Amino acid sequence: MSWSLRERSISPGQAKKILTSILPENPDRPCEIVLWNGEKVRFGNGPSPLSIVIKKPKVFDELLVEPSLAFGEGYINGDLEIKGNLGDVMEWFYKNAAEERLSPFQKARVCWIHLKKRATIKQTKKDVQSHYDKGNEFYRLWLDKGMNYSCAFFRSEDEDLEQAQLNKIHRSLKKLRLKPGQKLLDIGCGWGSLIMEAAKRYGVKAVGLTLSENQFELGNKRIKDAGLEDQVKIRLQDYREMDEAEFKSFDRIISIGMFEHVGKENIPVFFEKCSRLLKDRGIMLLHTIGRTKPKEMDVWIVKYIFPGTYLPALGELVETAEDNGFDFVDLENLRRHYDLTLGNWAKRFEEHVDTIRRLYDERFVRMWRFYLYGCQMAFRYNPLFVFQLLFTLGRRNDMPLVREELYV
Repeated sequence: MSWSLRERSISPGQAKKILTSILPENPDRPCEIVLWNGEKVRFGNGPSPLSIVIKKPKVFDELLVEPSLAFGEGYINGDLEIKGNLGDVMEWFYKNAAEERLSPFQKARVCWIHLKKRATIKQTKKDVQSHYDKGNEFYRLWLDKGMNYSCAFFRSEDEDLEQAQLNKIHRSLKKLRLKPGQKLLDIGCGWGSLIMEAAKRYGVKAVGLTLSENQFELGNKRIKDAGLEDQVKIRLQDYREMDEAEFKSFDRIISIGMFEHVGKENIPVFFEKCSRLLKDRGIMLLHTIGRTKPKEMDVWIVKYIFPGTYLPALGELVETAEDNGFDFVDLENLRRHYDLTLGNWAKRFEEHVDTIRRLYDERFVRMWRFYLYGCQMAFRYNPLFVFQLLFTLGRRNDMPLVREELYV
């Protein structure tokens, strides 16, 4: 094949050869790719409800250099159009594993994207606020009523999102074996639904930490409106900023959907800090997206949605926790539940897409649509997981032998 990365004006003929070499001749359903000169490359038999229009040769070039980044950027910039449902198109590519058929040469990465930036407190705050401070009105449109922005727990595939998020909250709290009067720390508390439920259901005192100003303001308003100010408070604070006055003051620690922002180099810092804040024999639940093996992050997600994010490998979590005095008690994988959660979010997003477009613009709509559908398909087909890990600080032999109590 004569094509190389130095050729910036790839011909339609060269593009067709490359496509036929990396995509299956007979996929599970038909799909059509339309090149910038109008030529069509069809895969599969029969009429195709799915079509991808590549408007510029440069987009095709970039697709081979960094597929995820180029596909996402091409779509949000309007240089690549989708005819049909975006989620169906992304599922087609995940199922047919186009990227796995690229040669090592074609998999050449855009190096500047992968330059490491240290996750300092200042940088973490900037990264978190860039995502979560889009405005409470935006998140209200497509999250559940409790504004839980993390994986729900579905007892059936057709259960509604509101109930599934409550399931997740109460299932997580049951794992902590809370007792009245105990003190709970929620690292990355979002808009405060979990700590409010913990106070109402179990009679605990709870402190939530967030780096989002919008979450801080609305969360504390919700707490005040519920009359829980004496039991619950949300702070605008990084976990690393908690001082010695609070060491060994918490009976339980929980963190749901925050650990992805910690950063690889700060995994030991997180567990060391938690071991100082948690009382001996205390219980900690950590809920995070992760992998079974270390792997570099998806470039598009890091650039456009979650700057500074890192998805930890399971071994990194367990080993580092043990190094800091934690005993590994339990592990649950909620991968399928996140597929369902993302599907619900995408559906609600589309139901309010006109409002979102007025709040922001078409490019923003395309970016978030690509994120929601892309993540759903990644959890359906890629080796991505949602781990709920339970730890105790020091060995305990009185933890439940069975999980039946979680299913009540």
